[in-house]
Amino acid sequence: MDTLDRSLVHQLQADGRASYSDLAKSVGSNRAHVAARVNELLASGKVKVIAAVHPRVLGFEVLAHLAVQVSGDNEETLRGIDALDSAVYISETTGTHQIVVEVRMGTMGELYQTVALVSALPAVTGVNVLLYERVIRSLFLGEEPVLERLSLDQTDIDVLRILQQDGRTGFAEIGEAVGVSMSTCRTRALRLIDANIMQIGAITRRNGTSGSIVFGCGMSLIGDASPEVVRLLANVDGVEFVARTIGRYSLVATIATDSQHAYNHIVAQLRSLAGVRHIDTWLHTRIVQERYENTLDQLATLIGH
Repeated sequence: MDTLDRSLVHQLQADGRASYSDLAKSVGSNRAHVAARVNELLASGKVKVIAAVHPRVLGFEVLAHLAVQVSGDNEETLRGIDALDSAVYISETTGTHQIVVEVRMGTMGELYQTVALVSALPAVTGVNVLLYERVIRSLFLGEEPVLERLSLDQTDIDVLRILQQDGRTGFAEIGEAVGVSMSTCRTRALRLIDANIMQIGAITRRNGTSGSIVFGCGMSLIGDASPEVVRLLANVDGVEFVARTIGRYSLVATIATDSQHAYNHIVAQLRSLAGVRHIDTWLHTRIVQERYENTLDQLATLIGH
């Protein structure tokens, strides 16, 4: 991707349904050129715009980060982890741990079973677990959903299902598919976004390596310094994920940068904060799995279907 493509992807991560006119204004180009570039990115499969439903809405109350130590080749271990339904992010990494996994499940008992399964894989010599107490930011999902405002019906689920496949599908087309008017469809979608139940944004397909440097960062803090760190990260381009954690770190983050210099600058900024006691970083050398599409069966159960 060139500079324009990266700028367009950045804008689409914030608002996957942004109009071509708004995108053109944000990147300082003309509408026709921007429309052509966006459509080219989407057609290539490098970028996809989807609706991501917050995992807690889908009944995934337990979210965790597993750092896995492997002796020998990683491939057999990666295949074993990839077979787990709960694994939504798998990456080979540098440092003490060779594989990082993000898992989502319904109960602590399921997490215990998952850790036991990973630990039993032949080449695994250790698994370190971090619980996500609160997801502050993910690739394009924001704060935790307002669950007390969760009142969904089958039409909402049908709208979500279509937007999960293509987040830029027109409201008129969705309305026709689910049997409601365009205005009703728009109102439903905006309500779901406002309650943080879903967010529509762009993801880049990173099977194998990509042009950017993606690194993880685990921070041990003094007292409750997380607001200060979160404020700094909010102003850093490329921050894909931030969570408050229970375990060896207070916060964990994933950040994508374009250069080693940018990586060094971000880490130096974090280390300069008075509330940061210690920082560990690791590079994601090969992202094996990124899974954003989730089944909506749990939502159907909640409304009695």
